[in-house]
Amino acid sequence: MRGWYRLVLALCALSSCKNDLDELARVDVHAGAPDRTTTDAEYLYSDSGIVRNRLHANKVEDFMAAPGRRTVLTDGMELVFLDAQGNDGSVLTARQGLILPTSNRMEVRGNVVFTNARGERLETELLVWNKDSARVWTDRPVKIIREHDILYGDGLDANENFSRYTIRKLTGTLYVDQADSLAGP
Repeated sequence: MRGWYRLVLALCALSSCKNDLDELARVDVHAGAPDRTTTDAEYLYSDSGIVRNRLHANKVEDFMAAPGRRTVLTDGMELVFLDAQGNDGSVLTARQGLILPTSNRMEVRGNVVFTNARGERLETELLVWNKDSARVWTDRPVKIIREHDILYGDGLDANENFSRYTIRKLTGTLYVDQADSLAGP
């Protein structure tokens, strides 16, 4: 009797499951929809087995189809550049970002703040990071806040950890320590 009961139960379970391909075909997926969406994501990027960057984003949308393969970061993001010992170094934050993996490039927009290990703070609305050249740049207005200075410019080129940079069309008041001046003490 038990065997009969199990057989009937198994047949009911198997017959109740079916794949309705017509119903599946009616599911409307927007052509521009992301292939994957992740919230509160954290990614580690490594090179030769050494972690170089840590990315945290509140919302990540991956679009995998070529030729427009890209990752869109929205609702806030933070990219931490790690030093040679793996410690936090420079920190880049923005409202949104776009990663273009085929060109090893990342663009961040909206309230962009990049702080280096010396505490110097770059503020702009757009910043581009090219991983291959290990450079960041913008052609937008910039503001750099340093210990004693506030510098303004119309564009910037820097290394990827923002420890060395060139400001285009520089304005502002620059305080120079007499020991650092060319004239000497």
